[in-house]
Amino acid sequence: MCSVKESHHYVHLNKECKSDLTMWLQFLSTWNGINMFYESHLTSAADMHLFTDASSTIGFGGFYQGKWFCDTWPTDLPTISDKTLSIAFLELYPIVVSAVLWGKGWYKKRILFHCDNLASVIILTKGRSKDPIIMKLMRRLVMCAAKFNFAFYSEHVPGKMNLIADSLSRLQMNKFHQLAPEAEKAATPCPTLEEIIWTSQ
Repeated sequence: MCSVKESHHYVHLNKECKSDLTMWLQFLSTWNGINMFYESHLTSAADMHLFTDASSTIGFGGFYQGKWFCDTWPTDLPTISDKTLSIAFLELYPIVVSAVLWGKGWYKKRILFHCDNLASVIILTKGRSKDPIIMKLMRRLVMCAAKFNFAFYSEHVPGKMNLIADSLSRLQMNKFHQLAPEAEKAATPCPTLEEIIWTSQ
């Protein structure tokens, strides 16, 4: 209503706004109407033993209470014409993967994600981005949060404090197992690109 002079005037919705509405319609179609209060305190990702990271030229990885995943970047990642994917998108990608894989165990938690990319921190804090490709990730993360009943926040941390996930994103398996001897022997299979990138259906 801020964009028009009178409340009865028409407002034209752009493609991104319509995608948001479609996302919530999909959620409401399966929601049972029950939502529990979140925990009063923030749970740091580090306290949960949750770590994620991305290497722009190699791949991405994540670690959570002994479970882990890592992979090279999919060859069919979405782009706008010849635009190169931003590091913010790449850093957000393993965060969304972790939510898809393990979000069910974060019930009622208020999770503080740690990220060494300031742009990603800002996007997670706002819950939005002007980049439509990044918004495909954010909608999937929001859907996970709504479905599994958790809230997310973010803060910036230096990359040198994220060695476990850094080794996974670079596929340095010997280094990873030295840093995390408690890790399971086999990786958790990564979701497909279609399970990470939200699309209207």
